[in-house]
Amino acid sequence: MAIWFRWYEPLTIFTEDKEAGARAMVFSVGWFIEPVLYGDYPISMKKIVGSRLPSFTEEESECIRGSVDFIGLNAVTSIYVTDDDQRNVSFPGYFEEWGVKRTAYRDGYNSVYYAPWGLEKVVNYMRTYYDNIPTYVTALGWGLPSTTTVNDDVRVEFYAQYLQYLIKGISAGADVRGIYPKLSALWFKNMLTSKTNLVYKS
Repeated sequence: MAIWFRWYEPLTIFTEDKEAGARAMVFSVGWFIEPVLYGDYPISMKKIVGSRLPSFTEEESECIRGSVDFIGLNAVTSIYVTDDDQRNVSFPGYFEEWGVKRTAYRDGYNSVYYAPWGLEKVVNYMRTYYDNIPTYVTALGWGLPSTTTVNDDVRVEFYAQYLQYLIKGISAGADVRGIYPKLSALWFKNMLTSKTNLVYKS
């Protein structure tokens, strides 16, 4: 199983923002991982969403618990979050339930932010909160306008920095079994204008 794992970093050291970061991780990651590892949704998510979140029967819970051997991490980027104390609770929805505001210093191409330190935090999060289940980095890339040049210093620096932080996470004990950067993928709406791949094809 692979998930889109964007790291949510508290913008400040204030408790409210730290809690906002934790909520964002629960709603974006725990929602998918905890059922297949532990047989149920995260407790904090159930408290926030209440009866609007479907529940598993005992049989369903038993069936899905421990049903994955590893988790694939599409860990391309990170973003800052702050607590949103003015969210509209009258119209509950997925992002409203998070109770966070997202912000970032844009440093890349079309909303993907350069934050290599986030990859270390991602793999350490898996080690700390999810019993250090084996993981593979299943997506990692940096989108730039498509050109014919192979003098690609920007992406070389991207991979060098991300791999350095990945090594730090592995050295701390994270069970990362492999990494699969995009070899020749052109994806989503940028298919013809942006390349995130590692291999140049003439």
